[in-house]
Amino acid sequence: MCARGDSDIRAKAKDLAPEDTPTPSRVGQLLDLVCAVALFLLAIAGSMLIPKTYAERIWMYGTDLAILFAAMLNLLRIQNASMRGVKIFSITANVALSALFVSLMVSIGLSRTLSVAQIPAIAALLLIQTAFSVRRSA
Repeated sequence: MCARGDSDIRAKAKDLAPEDTPTPSRVGQLLDLVCAVALFLLAIAGSMLIPKTYAERIWMYGTDLAILFAAMLNLLRIQNASMRGVKIFSITANVALSALFVSLMVSIGLSRTLSVAQIPAIAALLLIQTAFSVRRSA
């Protein structure tokens, strides 16, 4: 029996077959996971270390929550690499937060940026996660 005349009915249809995408290396997968977990842990630790007497602490909590959600999206992307929507949301979160941290570093200057080690660390992790998010095989 033939289906539409192009193949045997037992064969998979061409449009339903999964794409043969190369899988990332084990080192790449591990680095991706380590960066996502590090972002997650830094967001949680950062929100716990905000002084209770600091008047503008709501903005710091908001930034920590944004980093936490980006880390969770990255972890979802790692576990569900074939889901297009998760990948797009992960890219968007990474790019938006990377832009936020780069603009923060530019606005406060090099000396103040380097005095708070968490800022360049999170910016670097976000940029690495952005690179992992946009690669083809992710």
